[in-house]
Amino acid sequence: MKINIVLLIISVVIAGLSAFGIFALNAESDFRILITIGCGLSLFVTLGGLLALSSERPGMANIRALSGVFFAVLLIAHIVFSFTGVSITLYIIFTGIVLALYVLLCYLIRRVIK
Repeated sequence: MKINIVLLIISVVIAGLSAFGIFALNAESDFRILITIGCGLSLFVTLGGLLALSSERPGMANIRALSGVFFAVLLIAHIVFSFTGVSITLYIIFTGIVLALYVLLCYLIRRVIK
């Protein structure tokens, strides 16, 4: 599996700008730094899988489609969390489970399709 550095940098920029948008939405929240960092990292991981990874082996289209779905889910979830003001515990648990599920499914796709 190869990583395209230019696309990885673009992923970092897009995730960072999205995180800044979430930061601006959470102006009155007590945990806006936490949700900003969580948004940036989770969107970077999924966007990196969507844009920056490439492989000669089959199954890469499946990983890209999965990354796109999880990117959309996490972006929508962060926007919803910004407007509803949920607790820190619920935010950390939800984001952690979604990211762990994403990594698990990517691993299983990579392992099954050889």
